[in-house]
Amino acid sequence: MIQEKKVWSWSLIFSLVINLLILAAVSVYWFSFRYVPPEQEEPIVVELLEIPAQVEPETALPSEAELAELSPIPEVEEKTVEEEVQVKSEIATEVEQQKEETTIPKPEVSLPDSSLVVEKSPPSGEQLSQPGEDISVPADLEWQGLEAEKTIKAKLEEMGESTQLAHLAQQGAEQIESTVGKTLATGELTVPTSVEKKSPFTKRPIAIIVENAPAARPQSGLNQADIVYEIMTEGGITRFLAIYYSQAPQKVGPVRSARPYFILKAAEHEAIFAHCGGSVEAYVYLEQLAVDAIDEMKHFQAFWRARERKPPHNLFTSITSLREEAQRLGLNRPVRSPGFAYIVSNPSSRGENASQVEIKYYSDYRVEFRYFPEQKIYRRWINGQPHIDEGSGEQIYCSNVIVQVTEQKVKDKEGRLEINFEGQGSGWLFSEGRVMPIRWEKPNLRDQTKFYFADGQEIQINPGKTWIQVISTENEVIF
Repeated sequence: MIQEKKVWSWSLIFSLVINLLILAAVSVYWFSFRYVPPEQEEPIVVELLEIPAQVEPETALPSEAELAELSPIPEVEEKTVEEEVQVKSEIATEVEQQKEETTIPKPEVSLPDSSLVVEKSPPSGEQLSQPGEDISVPADLEWQGLEAEKTIKAKLEEMGESTQLAHLAQQGAEQIESTVGKTLATGELTVPTSVEKKSPFTKRPIAIIVENAPAARPQSGLNQADIVYEIMTEGGITRFLAIYYSQAPQKVGPVRSARPYFILKAAEHEAIFAHCGGSVEAYVYLEQLAVDAIDEMKHFQAFWRARERKPPHNLFTSITSLREEAQRLGLNRPVRSPGFAYIVSNPSSRGENASQVEIKYYSDYRVEFRYFPEQKIYRRWINGQPHIDEGSGEQIYCSNVIVQVTEQKVKDKEGRLEINFEGQGSGWLFSEGRVMPIRWEKPNLRDQTKFYFADGQEIQINPGKTWIQVISTENEVIF
């Protein structure tokens, strides 16, 4: 058994050795025939020949001038501190001289025509300025800030161009007045001592569209307005254009959208027009007439919504907010007050007695004014009920009522109206419990509406608030 295992072991070893030898022989044979040695490049032999020059080259030495140019740069001598200070001083002096020689042309300032500088009272009849150089500012303007306050005072310190124009125009008015007097032997003119000097400028008014739908009543701020226009709109209801010269209520509204005829009236007073949106034609009028406007759609900072009312009858503003927004937009500037001519004597000889007037705008909407001689005011009623101002809690009142008769027609399916304010028409003036027939004229859209008595004299009204009722030729007026 042991011999058999040895035989098998030696046989296995022998077979492994024989296989290794065969594998080595085959590998040598394979590589001997498959290996190709790399070809060796033949060396290139180059033979250099030395050709003697026919003429020996000459060696040119540099001249003394060239040697001088090639000599080292002399060292720069360091300057002392005193010399550096002197150089800097000379440079600074030269710069200052160049600044003095450089001049910037000043812009031309166009002054108002002296013939246009007139004296007119504000629409409310209140005196907004004191005679002389020092023009007082009402207490309700103190909030406007330094620039707006001095604009009204017409001073030059730290002011813009509009203030300077107002100041120069005031000086021009004084110079014109100084030329009126008695001629002396020397050819000079004496200043009349009886002439009272007054600024022809006033603060720019603000005109606000106020809604008059039943859901909008009672309105706020109408009792503080100097002038109120009431004009029919679509839907058989009117809206108001409240114009503020002398008072600044802290709540006015509800504010609604604009119509072209309200813009025309605001333009007559050079007022800043406050509204919330408007018809397409209204925006065209704003652009064509160049009326400065504060639109809630664009400048919402000056408006707010009241929570106790439902939209769209809850949008309000204040004169303070609008003046601050106008200041930010650069709209606050002094203007010449268009105003009305106020009576200086009792006009009892004109007209007939009329203690009340009723205007029927629509079948279910009528307005009434009743005169109270003790206070010399007219109180307002709507559909038989007192018209109350929410801000003051008082019944709305005024000193004068003007009824302006116009031609009106419906222009589209929405019921929007076209009101003709150009040309001339008729009307009535109610003042001091009397009624006087009048006529009005407006040559073109850019002119102011003028009111005249039957004899051609421009109307004179009582100082105080004035309501202008714009009606159609089809509306009924009872007095």
